[in-house]
Amino acid sequence: MSIVYALIIRFYRIMISLVSLWNPKAKRWIAGRKKWESNLSKAIGTKENIHWFHCASLGEFEQARPLIEKIKKEKPDTSILVSFFSPSGYEQRNNYELADYVCYLPLDTKLNAKKFISGLNITKAFFVKYEVWPNYFKQLNKQKIDFYIISATFRKSQIYFKPTGVWFKNLLKLPTQIFVQDEASKTLLSMNNIDCIVAGDSRYDRVLSTAKKAVPNKIIEQFCSSKFTLVAGSSWEKEEELILKAFYNSDKFFKIVFAPHDISESHVKGILDKIKKDTKFIRYSDVKEGVNLQNFDILILDNIGLLSNAYQYGSAAFVGGGFNNALHNILEPATFGLPVFYGNNHAKFPEANDMKKNGAGVDIEGYLDFEMELGLILENKKVLARKIDLNKNFIQSRTGATDLIYTDCI
Repeated sequence: MSIVYALIIRFYRIMISLVSLWNPKAKRWIAGRKKWESNLSKAIGTKENIHWFHCASLGEFEQARPLIEKIKKEKPDTSILVSFFSPSGYEQRNNYELADYVCYLPLDTKLNAKKFISGLNITKAFFVKYEVWPNYFKQLNKQKIDFYIISATFRKSQIYFKPTGVWFKNLLKLPTQIFVQDEASKTLLSMNNIDCIVAGDSRYDRVLSTAKKAVPNKIIEQFCSSKFTLVAGSSWEKEEELILKAFYNSDKFFKIVFAPHDISESHVKGILDKIKKDTKFIRYSDVKEGVNLQNFDILILDNIGLLSNAYQYGSAAFVGGGFNNALHNILEPATFGLPVFYGNNHAKFPEANDMKKNGAGVDIEGYLDFEMELGLILENKKVLARKIDLNKNFIQSRTGATDLIYTDCI
């Protein structure tokens, strides 16, 4: 199987090189890995006691971040290396202030793994959620370096638990420890003779900390202050269509803040094209001093970095990606007590089912479903207040993963 995996990795390299000829993201993926060995050596090669965190993208980084912050607070002399697989994660966090160096993970070949790990004084390594890389795992194990998988979730449908996936399953026996988010993952691993600890999801610690440090935004505050406001967080086209349809059909008026996951001009224009002419809307970038935002019905956040602070002013949230099993962060709005709507295709995100069972998360199948559920909180203040309390308690009751992992690993 090792030979087959090596061939797959090389084929992937060839394909992404071809795709990079016309795809900007693939091109950045290739460019970011050029001269990786010399760049890594110059930046961090002589540092001691390196704790390496590998994240696929931005979402996984947010799970690693509380542990990084805890380590730097308790042991400030620790050197931090953060690696990403995806350009979307690297480009947003390549200047992370607590990291000594942020880089792309070189492709998972035996030679790259050996060069990367042998060239550094790594004392501990952490792989977040789904990041299982055979050659890096084997090299860390060979060099007797403690390494961990944190905030992990496992499902029967994954390759580890298929008859053809024994080779991959055995890789899960190499880490020093695996920390999973839920009991279902632990049960599945235990059935396959793999040890783990249920620690929960460190994102709960992260979102609670972020909420406590929420930055005031007078523009969003003024817009939201007069009416019930639905925040469409990291919205995709599907969520935007449902929200606007409800906006125009509902006999209960509400306002909308759109914070699309794609803020390109073409996507923003797509939203604007769906807004009727008699609706008063404004783009965040067009707000001028003296404009009374309470007179507008729709605000479009066309700048990066505004969403997490926008939730503090909302009344409810509809988080994007849930119709495509690519659900964005539903914990951020829940921290502020907002009832949260999301699409019902979320098998990879256990927090969605947990929040639904708790009573303040609502997965949506289609328009009629959304219209009914939104109507309940628009019409009944007691229902809204109940959901606010449920979500605040939901977040509070699930914090503590960071301290548990830190105590066990550091």
